Amino acid sequence: MTALGINGVIGSGIFLLPGVAVGMMGPASILSFAFAGFLCFMIALCFAEAGSRFSGTGGPYVYAREAFGGFMGFQVGWMTWWVRVISWAALANAFSMALADIVPGIGGFAAQKAVVTGVIVLLAAVNVRGVKTGAGLTNLFTVAKLIPLAVFLFAGAFFVKSARFAPFAPHGFGDFGETTMVILWAFVGFEVLTVPAGEMKRPQRAVPRALVFVMSLVTVIYLGVHAVAIGTYDELAGSANPVAESARAFLGSFGGGLIGVGIVLSIFGTNAGSALIAPRCIFALAEKGQLPAALTFPWRASRRWPFCSPRWCRWRWRCRVPSRSSQSSAWWRGSYSTFRPAWPCSCFGAAID
Repeated sequence: MTALGINGVIGSGIFLLPGVAVGMMGPASILSFAFAGFLCFMIALCFAEAGSRFSGTGGPYVYAREAFGGFMGFQVGWMTWWVRVISWAALANAFSMALADIVPGIGGFAAQKAVVTGVIVLLAAVNVRGVKTGAGLTNLFTVAKLIPLAVFLFAGAFFVKSARFAPFAPHGFGDFGETTMVILWAFVGFEVLTVPAGEMKRPQRAVPRALVFVMSLVTVIYLGVHAVAIGTYDELAGSANPVAESARAFLGSFGGGLIGVGIVLSIFGTNAGSALIAPRCIFALAEKGQLPAALTFPWRASRRWPFCSPRWCRWRWRCRVPSRSSQSSAWWRGSYSTFRPAWPCSCFGAAID
């Protein structure tokens, strides 16, 4: 469970944002990293409090349903699932672009679409086999993404020069708020940890502890990576790939290559996490009878979760395959028990593409 939270937070952000942050505030941007971590830690504490009271699957959907009623719960659950669908499409695309940086032969349009489709199909197949297989893959890539960051931190600490931190705030602190807002992107994702609570042992105890540990560890890692990047590379401001270039400065081509592989592994791990979480968002809705029957799959006694989040939806979103109105209307005509008025209010998400 802790690995799921770390995997959900650490994606591509920490590898790419230090250059943007330093360009806005200079070395003082490390204060924005610390403040962003504090803000997200406070939000995580709210999730921890809610998580200590419930043991069902669904996370934010369960909390909203119990606190504000079924209608509001339905809105939160439906939009949470759509966010997971859309974000997975974006992550699959990001993986194909990151992979193209180290494997130039797949940089073409058709090749990237093949990679996107392959990632989604592969992760679907893994999760169809059961939650243990999907969770095992997520754990594997969580460890894999932490190894390059650990090498960067411990090796880079010997090459940090304090002179690179001066002047500390060359542009002043006027952009502190804007820089913090940019950096917040790197800290989001911890909320996915609460979604599969129904499959955890003693979730009311495990979820709060995992959230506090994950956010504490991620904040320390981010502050360390940002400090090493500043202290080892003079041209960090505005760099498109700052951590890789910093690693190349003190580890040579090996360091740059290691971080490049780390970015690919990190993004793939986040894809694996999305594949594990998205079906549970829609299952939680189906479990309460708030989805069309055509999208509802039964719970199996073996505790193997059906991979009920439509795989073609992610592929269609990424590749912009137009939908047919007749197919869309067929979806919305499915039967559901209590919230027929709520359904049209939430379906605008299907029309985004």
